[in-house]
Amino acid sequence: MLGLHYYSNAVCVRLPTIEEEDEVYRIDQIKEFEHVDPAEKEALAELLLGEEDESQIFVKFFKFHKCYDLIPTSAKLVVFDTQLLVKKAFFALVYNGVRAAPLWDSQQQQFVGMLTITDFIKILQMYYTSPAVTMDELEEHKLDTWRNVLKNEVVPLVSIGPDASLYDAIRTLIHNRIHRLPVIDPETGNVLYILTHKRILRFLFLYINDLPKPSYMNKTLNELRIGTYENIETATESTSIILALKKFVERRVSALPIVDPEGHLVDIYAKFDVINLAAEKTYNNLDVSLKKANEHRNEWFEGVHKCKLDETLQTIMERIVRAEVHRLVVVDDADKVIGIISLSDLLLYLVLRPCGEDGSPEGTSSVRLQQAHEGTGLHHQSSDTTTSTIPEEDASEGEGESSATVASVSASPPPSPSRSDSLDAPPAQLASDAAAATTTTAGWREVTVSGGE
Repeated sequence: MLGLHYYSNAVCVRLPTIEEEDEVYRIDQIKEFEHVDPAEKEALAELLLGEEDESQIFVKFFKFHKCYDLIPTSAKLVVFDTQLLVKKAFFALVYNGVRAAPLWDSQQQQFVGMLTITDFIKILQMYYTSPAVTMDELEEHKLDTWRNVLKNEVVPLVSIGPDASLYDAIRTLIHNRIHRLPVIDPETGNVLYILTHKRILRFLFLYINDLPKPSYMNKTLNELRIGTYENIETATESTSIILALKKFVERRVSALPIVDPEGHLVDIYAKFDVINLAAEKTYNNLDVSLKKANEHRNEWFEGVHKCKLDETLQTIMERIVRAEVHRLVVVDDADKVIGIISLSDLLLYLVLRPCGEDGSPEGTSSVRLQQAHEGTGLHHQSSDTTTSTIPEEDASEGEGESSATVASVSASPPPSPSRSDSLDAPPAQLASDAAAATTTTAGWREVTVSGGE
């Protein structure tokens, strides 16, 4: 079942304030994965046991499973109307604990892009001047306005169908340098779920102990050289937020290890930490230091997780999955930063490298070394790009994603469709119809429709 939440600026249904303590969607209502049948595990393990080329074990595993297999039986998905105010959109991301949301265009009647934290960063960087000057653009403009402002940087929305293999999903994510991939029903045009690197790797770990174990899993990071080890962008505790934002955009990185004057790792500042500026309403002063900014971290902070070159791939994968983080900082014996290994790097090595699709120089496995298409920001969908694996960005970091959340936000409720129209209406429209029909007072209203199982 897919839980739909509808936000609106209308009097009858409004976006609640961030300070409200009521849970939007209880975590215990979210079912991560279906129970995996032991017989299925055994059959799959037996099938892969006969694989002569051990490098193909994980490749065939992901080709065997479909994107549909990762869709929870209970889920929620945040969806924003393009007429929503920018400020309210980012407040809603904070409120729901998610890092990105599909954008629904009521006029075109289709999903046209993704709103990510990278967009928030670009908006702040573009209009910030000093603490004395208020960013009126952030307060007053709509998402659609920003899509027009950044029209030279937007790229087609990349999506995939539920029947596509997880191998195709991984290839699409990595080749396009994106961290979120909407799974769209080809018949209705509805977004069913948002796939991420984190969820894909966690899915693999449901089976990892039952599958044949490739010998390279026991090799060290030093032997495999997975990750990035040159030109690592770092920051210090005195680095200002506005300078960190500039580093994110210009270097196309998703996190900055914070080091002391000797280069020792002391903290980390990630793209997702920037969303705290919306939560704390402190985005009008970006001259403060990262040390000060990190004092206000919220409950979703992942912590600083690290590894060393002499640790095995098996150990590193277990650590990154159990910690539910998106990267590990590689340090030497003196705790000095020497590299970064990300979820993208791991999937690139495990899945695309054996098929010759990693695009990296021989002897390395790093997403940052790929010759991928450039371009970040508010991604739009062209009229002919609703389908799956379209070759394209480094949109945002992967996270609060164990639950997909559908909260559609609209300036006003769209008109109720006829019965035949409602069958093809996307989640945003279905949610608004149900909310308008069941509530007459302002506040939260939750409706549930079939669609996730």
